Amino acid sequence: MKKSNITDLAKHLNLAPSTISRALAGHKDISEITKTRVKEAADFFNYVPNLHARYFRKKNSNLIALILPDVNNFFIPELIRGINDVFNKTDYSIITFFSKDNFLIEKEIINYCISWMVEGVLLSVSDETKDLKHLDILVQSNIPVVLLDKVFPSSDHSLVHIDDSKTAFNATNFLISKGCKNILGIFGKPDVQMVQDRMAGFKNALYQSNLEFSNEQNILTNPNLENFEYKLTSLLESKQYDGCFIMSDELAFLAYPILVDKALFPNKIHLITISDGQVIGALRPKIPYIYHSGFNIGTRSAEVLLEHLENKEMKASDEVLETVLVR
Repeated sequence: MKKSNITDLAKHLNLAPSTISRALAGHKDISEITKTRVKEAADFFNYVPNLHARYFRKKNSNLIALILPDVNNFFIPELIRGINDVFNKTDYSIITFFSKDNFLIEKEIINYCISWMVEGVLLSVSDETKDLKHLDILVQSNIPVVLLDKVFPSSDHSLVHIDDSKTAFNATNFLISKGCKNILGIFGKPDVQMVQDRMAGFKNALYQSNLEFSNEQNILTNPNLENFEYKLTSLLESKQYDGCFIMSDELAFLAYPILVDKALFPNKIHLITISDGQVIGALRPKIPYIYHSGFNIGTRSAEVLLEHLENKEMKASDEVLETVLVR
């Protein structure tokens, strides 16, 4: 069935097009009976609002762009749920883009945001992103941007994130408190800002406890997930580790079965990771983790963007959400 327009619905229901439009918008002057009739007809005739027409009529699109690096079974679904929980209570609609952790794709999506006439942007930067110059076009167009989770310092855009260095520091100190002296840190791509921050926190905790450190023996970076099992097994055979900090859910999910299969965990090595607990919390034996809530990041970033949309003069803010240890 072809898409219908407001005129088609008006003819079918014997109502004025303006009545159809106000009913679909939930106008208070339209009775609930009429709103129900219009909604049922719109569903039946496959009516889809013309966003461009609405923009030129109202001078706003009510569209929010959510730009994420990738989708996975860990942090991202809860982050999206938090954002939707906030915007579902408003007249705004979310359009979601994935950059595939590619800066050029992210930059192209930013340009789409201008042509789609979005009202605001929520952005978690790609692994390849090194600065925020590509967002200048949004600043010039007075489109507010909130950076979430993977962020860069900025005076132009609000940030909602955790303190990655402090979180990794606290996680490593937990292992040290368990008596661990030979601690392995497992990290992602070493040129990514978040990875560098978490690595810095890990190193700092070792230094402050006067524990021996070397890049070769205490750090395993995993840029592309290739040969991960071989690399981890080689390190485990080269040194007797009693602790292991894993910087993310994804890496913990890869490392966990290897450590269990080699009978290292839970009897010979203590583990800790940074996680929202959705998947890691279900593993047995359990892994302690620093709780980093995707839902809370999503909720707060959506709230901050709404604040910017309601107050165009609002200054950029930097909100650091707390993390907690879950044993």
